[in-house]
Amino acid sequence: MAFKLESCKNVNDPVKFIVCNADEGDPGAYSDKYIMEQRPLSLLLGMMIAGFVVGATRGVVYIRGEYPESIKIIEECISHLKINYLGENIFNSGFNFEFKVIHAQGAYICGEETALLSSIEGQRPEVRVRPPYPTQQGLFNKPTVVNNVETLANLPFIMQNGGKAYAAIGTQKSSGTKLVSLDSFFNRPGIYEVDKGTPLSVVIYELGQGFTRSY
Repeated sequence: MAFKLESCKNVNDPVKFIVCNADEGDPGAYSDKYIMEQRPLSLLLGMMIAGFVVGATRGVVYIRGEYPESIKIIEECISHLKINYLGENIFNSGFNFEFKVIHAQGAYICGEETALLSSIEGQRPEVRVRPPYPTQQGLFNKPTVVNNVETLANLPFIMQNGGKAYAAIGTQKSSGTKLVSLDSFFNRPGIYEVDKGTPLSVVIYELGQGFTRSY
């Protein structure tokens, strides 16, 4: 993410976007849904932090249409943030930021960031030729940083505790944690947060308590 932020920050343009890809379409996955419904402020504040870093003034949350509860909660949180934390010159900082929520229509290809940008623009969601990269010419040909829900939701922790604290979690090459979705084929289904580098055997047999039947 740091490479994207740095690249976008270095482009001289008064209009920039932070886009969150919350079009969670992988079968059995519901970690994005969990964050949006249980930790929505982590996501929204993460987008604002990213916006502050690169000088973006707009945040777009692209949410899967099959998640009406997620859409409702995110929109309610944005309404609350508008009271004091959004708009122009936030806390006299010179920082301006607003949100827009997009109800996605379920195209799996929108998991690819350039196809997602085309969808937001009202075009057919197709992968674009790169370069130019979205950080130079993205949404409406403006500098854009696209990230997933989990990545953006990590930013408040990093800002509060520092990069070293985050880097100390997981492995040297893969820092932080990962949300794992275990469905009804496990004896103990649910969302589990594990350190990067955790063996799958731990996830399957200790957290999920094994499969409900043998395969």
